[in-house]
Amino acid sequence: MTTFFCNLYVESFSMEIGMSKLRKKWIIGLGLGVIALGLVVSGVTIWIKCSAMPDEIQVERKLTAADSIFFDSVKKAKPTFNKIIDSTLHIKIDLYRVLNYKGDTTIWRTSDCEIKKKTFECYHQSCWGLGCSGFRTRIGGRIAKIHYKDTIYDTTHRNLNFGKNALIKYIPVAKIPKIDRRQMKKRLSKLSGKACSEIANLKSNYTFEAIGLPEGFTWKVDSNEGNKGPYDTGPYEAYIKQDGSFRKKCVVSEVKWKMFKHPNDIFCRCSAISLPEQKETFYSRLFNGSLQAYKDTTISWKLVYKDQYGRGDTLDITTKFE
Repeated sequence: MTTFFCNLYVESFSMEIGMSKLRKKWIIGLGLGVIALGLVVSGVTIWIKCSAMPDEIQVERKLTAADSIFFDSVKKAKPTFNKIIDSTLHIKIDLYRVLNYKGDTTIWRTSDCEIKKKTFECYHQSCWGLGCSGFRTRIGGRIAKIHYKDTIYDTTHRNLNFGKNALIKYIPVAKIPKIDRRQMKKRLSKLSGKACSEIANLKSNYTFEAIGLPEGFTWKVDSNEGNKGPYDTGPYEAYIKQDGSFRKKCVVSEVKWKMFKHPNDIFCRCSAISLPEQKETFYSRLFNGSLQAYKDTTISWKLVYKDQYGRGDTLDITTKFE
């Protein structure tokens, strides 16, 4: 009898434990179901709100004047929903017409120019790319546009440095240093006479031509001092090749590099213009583009040099080729 009651107690206790575990699982499952239902309801609500939004939302609208590549006016406003504002957007534009040293008329925003008593300076920088500032602000991953019934550009042009009502008579020009004639003569007094080769290179604010050197001698200007960079051309080189008749000839041409771009170029790139213009630097190379060597030969010739505006002079040179 005692054994019977002990077995009955054990079975009852085991059933109680099983029911307790079952209740716990049921409670946990019910809680997870409530959470899942809440997430579904929230998702449906967000979807309904997003569906009601316009396809395009823009908080900035850039407007450019047709008569000026420098004008960049930004109209900021609060985001709206495909609603056309029943009004006219008036944009006042003040522009300078400026005569540069070459006689060309350029257009500038008045804010780009700083006028002094006898001179003035104008500067404008444009940047584009993913890494540049001035992004359109995104709301909910969509861009919202502001629409106006009409847009009127109230443009005023003023002649800055020419005409009857000119504000100043100054004509801007880059300050280019004078060439050191004595140093130039010394630099070119002794050169290599090797056939089909580069015999001199100069970094200067001038470009050069030669008068009186033998046929085949030529000056070339490199774009970037002969260093690899974000260009598809490198320095010039001279080399010997055979033509279709197996005759040798000297060729002077640019070295072709594979296009190389700095990683930052894909994020933000900028270009700037100014008045007066910045002085230009040229990397000039003199080649003996012939198959004839001029060892132990002395030649007198003229060097013609010009700056970026075409201003220049000639210089008498006597060169001993070694």
